[in-house]
Amino acid sequence: MPDSIGPDETLDVLCGEKLRLVQRKKGYRFSIDSLFLANFVHLNRHERLLDVGTGCGIIPIYLSIMGYGNPLVGIEIQECLFDLAVRNQLLNGCDNVQFVRGDVNSFRFPHGFHAVVSNPPYVRESTGRKSPTAERLLARHESLLKLPALLGAASSSLLGKKGRLYIIYPVSRLAEVLAESRARGLEPRRLRFIHSREGERARLFLLECMREGGVEVKVEKPLYVFSGDRYTEEVQAYYR
Repeated sequence: MPDSIGPDETLDVLCGEKLRLVQRKKGYRFSIDSLFLANFVHLNRHERLLDVGTGCGIIPIYLSIMGYGNPLVGIEIQECLFDLAVRNQLLNGCDNVQFVRGDVNSFRFPHGFHAVVSNPPYVRESTGRKSPTAERLLARHESLLKLPALLGAASSSLLGKKGRLYIIYPVSRLAEVLAESRARGLEPRRLRFIHSREGERARLFLLECMREGGVEVKVEKPLYVFSGDRYTEEVQAYYR
């Protein structure tokens, strides 16, 4: 079990009390985007997955709680978030989850992965509202992990042939993501748009790319977050 919860921390309980996460009150906290991304991932038996910029470890731990027994690894560059991820792994007893601290641009893993997932910082350095803490600033703004670097690492060292990359990004940068991915041999395979409500414009998208995959993309049905003032049935199921 991890240390007791500190005065500057919270214990958040999800999925019918099956998943427990320690987070900092004023540090970077995971958002629902992480659950969208985790539920977009497809893993076959024995496939290895890497979560880049894992934060408090939400995605690997969530996938483990969902029933994936695959080897699930998360890498985090910020020491404070890495420490939280390790505590959360112990708290949830996920034996198939491992966390490492390091920079994905230089860290060398002993083997490649079948799937790489990332909810990366996607606010450009010179734009957007500045976060009040350094921890949140680094997690939101492209200072330590820019899009080309993430895609380059996935295509050159992290993924094997036919390996898959899963990301979530703002719709305003869709053309950039598609162009940058294809330039590095990562072919878009599945695309899903996320709308706050039916009838509103999409604000985010989920994308699966395949290394050295064929030129064919499937646009899946939209994901609607709210129905009226409540989460849609699909989103409610993510929390169950």
